[in-house]
Amino acid sequence: MKRLSDLVKGTDQQNPFSDSQARNFSDSKVINEFCPISNYWSLFNDQHEILLGTRGSGKTFLLRMMRYSMLKHINDPRAKEIAQKKEFIALYVPMHLEFVSHFTNANMTEEMQILLFQISFNFLLAESLLVELKEILSEEQDRLIWAQKTLTLSAAINSVWFDEDDNISDFFSLSAKIKKIFYNFNIDSNNLKDISPVFKHQIGTPLIAVKELISKEIGLTEEPTWIICIDEAEFLSEPLQRCINSIFRSDSKRVALKVATLPFYHRTLKTLDPKITVSAENDFCYRVVDLKYNDQDFINLTNSLCVSRLKTRFDANLTISSLEEFVGMCGNDDQIDYYRNEVGEEEASYESIIEGIISELSDTRKKHSSRYKNQRKTIYDKFAPIFYVRRMYLLSKQGNRKPGWYAGSQMIRKISQGNPRAFIQIMNKLFEKARKSELTPKVQHSVILDYAKTFCFSTLALENTGPTIYKELEIISKTLNSNVHDSYLKSAGSNFILKFDSNESFDFAQKWIVQAIAYSRITVNSDTLIHGISKTSEYLLSNAYAAYYWIPMRADVSPKKISIENNQVTTYLISMDKENEKNQIRQLSFFEENDDDNR
Repeated sequence: MKRLSDLVKGTDQQNPFSDSQARNFSDSKVINEFCPISNYWSLFNDQHEILLGTRGSGKTFLLRMMRYSMLKHINDPRAKEIAQKKEFIALYVPMHLEFVSHFTNANMTEEMQILLFQISFNFLLAESLLVELKEILSEEQDRLIWAQKTLTLSAAINSVWFDEDDNISDFFSLSAKIKKIFYNFNIDSNNLKDISPVFKHQIGTPLIAVKELISKEIGLTEEPTWIICIDEAEFLSEPLQRCINSIFRSDSKRVALKVATLPFYHRTLKTLDPKITVSAENDFCYRVVDLKYNDQDFINLTNSLCVSRLKTRFDANLTISSLEEFVGMCGNDDQIDYYRNEVGEEEASYESIIEGIISELSDTRKKHSSRYKNQRKTIYDKFAPIFYVRRMYLLSKQGNRKPGWYAGSQMIRKISQGNPRAFIQIMNKLFEKARKSELTPKVQHSVILDYAKTFCFSTLALENTGPTIYKELEIISKTLNSNVHDSYLKSAGSNFILKFDSNESFDFAQKWIVQAIAYSRITVNSDTLIHGISKTSEYLLSNAYAAYYWIPMRADVSPKKISIENNQVTTYLISMDKENEKNQIRQLSFFEENDDDNR
C-alpha cells in the first residue's frame, strides 16, 4: 500500500502535529479538530458528574465543545438537534493554575480563600454566560428584534447582578464592566466593598439569579438545564473542592456541574458545611473518559486528527481518510504481518511458529505439548505474542539491525494508549522523519522506539514524585523484561501486582503510584480509577514503557507479584523457587513471585 507520508519528503512546511496543548487552541481550531465520540453526546444530561481522565485524554476538548457557541458548529444531526431544542446550555469555566494560585496564599485564612475563589469563579462564570447569550441572540434574523432583546436582557441582568442603572444596553458593555471590576480587584487588599453580593455567594449564584429571566427573554417555553463545565479541577485545593461539593448536595435548580480532573485528584467528599458530605451515585457520578487504544471511538478520533491536520495545515487538496493511508500497511497490519516481513514466509508459517514456541518452552511443557488437543489455543494464541517479542528483541541486538516491529497504525494507536495528546506527539515525530526518509516499517520502528525512550525518561521531570516514579518503574520494567527474555518461554505480560508487608509500605508507595497513573506511566481498570487503589490492585505498565523495555503489551496473563518490604528505603523481597524459600534475601530491586511457569 502506498504511503501518503511520501509526499512529505523534502517539504519545509510547518509540521501539522507540532502542537498538542488544547488549552492554547483557539475556538476555531478546537471546532475544526473535534471528533464527537460517544462520551460527548452522553454528557448532555441533568446529572452532576466528575470526569476522570489522564493528562492528554481530551477532557478539555469535551468540555469546551459542550458550549452552545461551539456545539452549533458541529456537522452532526445530533448537535443540530441539541442546539435547536436548547434543552441544555453549557458554560465553560477553566481552573488554570495561575488562576487558582491566587487563593493558596499561606497567610490567607481558609474562609478568605473560599470567599475569594467564589468571587473569582462567579465573575468567570458571568463572562462565559454572556458569551453564550450573545451567540444565541445572534441567530435572530430580524435586526430590530435582536436589538430589542439585547437591550432588554443586558439591562435586566445588569440590574440583578449590580442593582444599579448605568445605561447598560448590550452584552459588550456588561462584559467590559465585569472585566473592569474583576481585573482591578486587589486580592491582597481584601477590600470587598466594591463586589456585588451576588458574586460573593456560592459558585453558580450569578447564573441561578438570572436564568429564569433569560429563558423568558429568549423565548424558551421550558427552562433548560444549564451545564457548568469546570476544567482542570486538579489544581483546586481541598477547601476549594468543598465549594464544588456543596453544589452537588444543594438544590441544583436545573444547574448541573461537569468537573474534569485527573484520577485521584478529587480529594474530599466534604462540603462547606462540616456536618454534610457528598457521596458518589447519590449526589454525583464519576465518569472515566480515557479511551482504549482499540476502541472504535479512538480509531475514529485518530483518523479524524490525522486527516484534519494534514488537510488544514499541510495540503488542503490531499485525498486522505485514515491514519493507515498516511503510514501505510503491512499485510492486514497485524502482528504476524510485521513478523513475516522480518523473518520471511517460511519462518512465519503457522507450523514454524508452533515448532519455535515449543522449542523454547520449559522441559515440562515440552513433554505435555504433544498431548494438547487444541494447539491453536493452548500454544499459538497463548504464546505467539511473547514469542514474537523475544525474536524481535534478539534481532534488535544483532549489531546495528533494527527490525520493523513497532510500526503501523495499530501500533501507533497502541503506543498512544487511547490518549489523543500522545498520538499527536508520535505523529509529530513521524512527520519530521518523513521529511528526510520513507516511512518504512523499520523507520517507523525507530521513531516509535525513540518516542518511547523520551516518554520513559521524561518521567524524571514530573512534579513531586517524578524521580521516584522513574526509579521504581525502571526496576519494574527491567524485571518484567528479564521475565520475558532471560529463560524459557512462559506466559508473560506487562501487568503486575505489588504486595506490601505493612500499611506504611502501602502509604509510601501510594504517593508515586497515583501520580504514575495520572500521567499514564501505568494504567488500572475503571473501577480502580473511581474507587482508588488498594493493596490488591493490579497494574499495567504503559505501552510506551513496554515498548522501550521489550515487554509484550498484554494483560491477559497472571500478573507478576512484586513484594515491597520497606516504606522508607526502597528494598524488595525476593521470593525464590519453592525449594529455596528458606533462603530469602533482600536487595535493591524488584523480583516477581513465582507462577506456574516457574515450577
